[in-house]
Amino acid sequence: MPAQREDALAAREVDSLISKLLDEIKVPYSSLSKAALAQLADLRKVLAADYIESSLPPKPMLKELARIVETEIKSHAALWENLDGTSGMLGHFSRIFGPRELAVRAEPYREGAGLALRGFFCRTRLDEQDKFVIFVNTAHHPGAVAATLGHELGHYIYGSMAGEKAPMTALMEGSFASHLASEDELFADSLVALSAYSHETIRNIGLLTRVRPGSSEELFERIKGAYDLIAQRFSLDLSRAKMAAAWRVRYLTSMTHFFKLRCALYQSAGL
Repeated sequence: MPAQREDALAAREVDSLISKLLDEIKVPYSSLSKAALAQLADLRKVLAADYIESSLPPKPMLKELARIVETEIKSHAALWENLDGTSGMLGHFSRIFGPRELAVRAEPYREGAGLALRGFFCRTRLDEQDKFVIFVNTAHHPGAVAATLGHELGHYIYGSMAGEKAPMTALMEGSFASHLASEDELFADSLVALSAYSHETIRNIGLLTRVRPGSSEELFERIKGAYDLIAQRFSLDLSRAKMAAAWRVRYLTSMTHFFKLRCALYQSAGL
């Protein structure tokens, strides 16, 4: 089959998959706002991308990250459930992954375009100490807050393993598809993916790989399985009418990205 025709068929399959997903979260396509359509474009890119061919970090780094997730991150589960009273845990991470001291600031930020910001990190110097400050916008759903914290913590760990190559400040907002061209962003996302989905979960649900003609129904069931796990853990219901359609699509894109990345880690590094 000519490549151009195969690409056209795959694009149609992506559209079919998106239609099924929008039906699942009860968002009629005809009702989508400009903001929601922008988020839908990111979801389309995430679904169409081949994550194996993205800028995944080297396998040794990923295997070390997987070990860290199992031995350090998952053993501090309270960090994801309650951001208050975590100074002891943050001190533990600072001692292991320093030299910068780790600090977390968690506040709701809704003013103006503030809700679009899920979080950021900043390398700075305060009180004569080098610090890595993570800001998390708690105006978002708890599941999104946990993912943001995990992502920014991933940047902190990446700096300790590969050196502080990233900018002194970086925001988590905008397109998840853009992360596919950045090793440090994918490393940070990998911490979230490995924390959210176990090796056994991937085997049970099945791999979410590149969309092929005729695969939309199968891939929809796998995305739904991944969503159901997160929904149960964080009481997330993307079909709620009170949640704006743009945010329902954005959260769906986020979850799909992390699950698809987790499948790529399973395939490429055996994690």
